[in-house]
Amino acid sequence: MITIEHLTFSYKEHNIFNNFNLNIKKGSFTTLVGPIGSGKTTLIKIILGMIRTNASIKIDNLELCPRNIKKIRSKIGILFENPDEVFVAETVMDEMAFILENMNMKRNIIKERIDTIAQQLNIENLLECNPHMISDGEKQIVSLASSLVIEPELLIIDEAFTMIDEQEKKHIFEILKELNKKGMTILNITHDLDESLYSNDILVLQDGKIILHDTKENVLKEEQIMKKAGLELPFLADLSIRLIYYGVLDHMILDMDEMVNTIWK
Repeated sequence: MITIEHLTFSYKEHNIFNNFNLNIKKGSFTTLVGPIGSGKTTLIKIILGMIRTNASIKIDNLELCPRNIKKIRSKIGILFENPDEVFVAETVMDEMAFILENMNMKRNIIKERIDTIAQQLNIENLLECNPHMISDGEKQIVSLASSLVIEPELLIIDEAFTMIDEQEKKHIFEILKELNKKGMTILNITHDLDESLYSNDILVLQDGKIILHDTKENVLKEEQIMKKAGLELPFLADLSIRLIYYGVLDHMILDMDEMVNTIWK
């Protein structure tokens, strides 16, 4: 879904990427983590074509260039931390409908998609509200709804769930996991490594370099590398490593119910 070859990029004399290469498989669910200044946000802007470079970049086998940018962006749903910066309509319903109307979609299909996503995300009661007047957590959920309603092939999440409580976040990630199973590629950029437990793969970026990129189980085993990068392991990964050391477990467990049942046995 995303291929980057030989990316070199500097900003204000600060070298961010030097001969950087990346491959995100189609249909994957990847969590991208890294300390502040590792290049995460810059990388997303490059992928979206917001920053021009001389690198070879392809999105879903389309070369990232001016002639393809409109088609590429039609495949991508993007969520940023502050949705207020992208809201354009006076109601949540109109916000969700806006991009579909610009795609010349029929009214009955627009309504069907809005109703389906609103029901999934439990925001039916917000549809007539002004998106600027709801809570910060609700704004982030509405921003997600506005991205999902276009049924993107690639969903990029950039620190977009910071205002949502843990129970609601779990519900959202369960929905995203189901969408991923149906073929949606998801790239979640976050500082919260607990969110990585919902993904299949983890990519760790440090100083513009990929230091780890593998399944979440294999990455989370690399405790020393993660700590050296300033990243704190999720509780279940940390607990698994300690229980394996003491012989209580023979493999890493990253699901709470499975962990409780295994220890109880």
